[in-house]
Amino acid sequence: MFSQEKKNLEIIPFLQTKHTLSEQNGTVENIGGYEPTHTSDTTLINNTEADDVKIAHDIEINKKYCGSAECKFLFAHYITEQESQANSHFYSFIQLAEMLNRTIVLVNVQNSRLGSCQNLPFSFYYNVEAIKALFPRVNFITQQDFQSWTKQLYRKPNTVFRYIEQDGIPNTTRTITIDLDVLLKDECLEQFDLKFKDDDSIFKMLYIGLKNYWSTPMSNLVIIDYLTKHLDLNEPVLLIRHELRYPLFPSKGPIVPLPYANHLVEAANKVKDRLGEYIGIHWRMESAKPELMPACAKGLIKYIKKMKVTSNIENVFFATDYPLTNVGENKTQSNTFLNINNNHHLAMKQLRTAFKLNTWVSTRSLDYLYEAFPEYRKEIDQEFDESGIQGILDKLVLIGGDYFISGPRQCARILSNFTKRIREERQRLIDDGDKTIRNDISRWTLK
Repeated sequence: MFSQEKKNLEIIPFLQTKHTLSEQNGTVENIGGYEPTHTSDTTLINNTEADDVKIAHDIEINKKYCGSAECKFLFAHYITEQESQANSHFYSFIQLAEMLNRTIVLVNVQNSRLGSCQNLPFSFYYNVEAIKALFPRVNFITQQDFQSWTKQLYRKPNTVFRYIEQDGIPNTTRTITIDLDVLLKDECLEQFDLKFKDDDSIFKMLYIGLKNYWSTPMSNLVIIDYLTKHLDLNEPVLLIRHELRYPLFPSKGPIVPLPYANHLVEAANKVKDRLGEYIGIHWRMESAKPELMPACAKGLIKYIKKMKVTSNIENVFFATDYPLTNVGENKTQSNTFLNINNNHHLAMKQLRTAFKLNTWVSTRSLDYLYEAFPEYRKEIDQEFDESGIQGILDKLVLIGGDYFISGPRQCARILSNFTKRIREERQRLIDDGDKTIRNDISRWTLK
């Protein structure tokens, strides 16, 4: 329902009409064999006993899933942007959960996205134990366990929805009306047994102003105070989202990229060990001029041939959004790269003729996933056919290369967050004294 690129309030289609969800959602009848027939003192006693059974049961369920008689969850059910940026956005939501003393739901992942509509567990991409070490005061629950919690409760959890909007007068709030059925369906929230009250308190926009206000240090502290006060709610489930393109809490220091899963780090290390010394290349063709692709390929070939002579390094690892599993077709490795034509195919043919290009496909570095996650074979097939986990593997391999090369402005998308993260991590390794990293980034020339 939500465009990955749109973020203004007026384009959100479910903010239209109000819908009432029945208070009977999820109730359980005939507790302890009781069947009411008429009102009497005995009936009142039995009702009380049945209520006590429900309450006791729900307390045990809460203890099972959150370690307390009462649970409070923060569910960031939709994370904007693809993995490199979604990674930092989820970090911000963990920070918010810590401020609110709520358990955060580790949302599902798939095709470089994070959110309730995805089908692979959070641990498919990320190292949960390492994240817990980064946030020792925060409790975590998987989306699967959160779903089980909602289904096992007799009394379904009261839920509120909050939308943080980069717009409006800073530190103001507006109650909104929505079509609840659309929200539940399009955000894949029907799979959870949630309860919404029939009043105007459950759907609100929280305005933080434009970026030049909320992201400045002093104003960000004001925003933090505003958000924590307005999000300190009694409801067990807080559904929350935003469409920001930057970390929400810059005043709290730099974002630390969420650590990737051990199985991915190990897979990347095997590739690096196999290659020995190698030149890593990232060519993101999206947003470049298609008619320049053959000339760009010639420039890259010339640049790498010269580098091989000067560095005495032969092996090349190549990462790209060009379709590696469907070579010559128009289905790219990125779901935002739509304009592919014969110029792109010709450029890749030139590269393959000039060099042996080691890629995540040719090295078969992710084949192990079918054995590691046998219950997700279909989802893994879909992942390989689009973008996702292979991008994380590429990132890890490129970080460890002796050299890292990317494209010039005319030939590649140079403002890629993917490229930026690689460059930042390589610079950190250089600063830490890693002598195997010989540059942070270099760009080949068109001619």
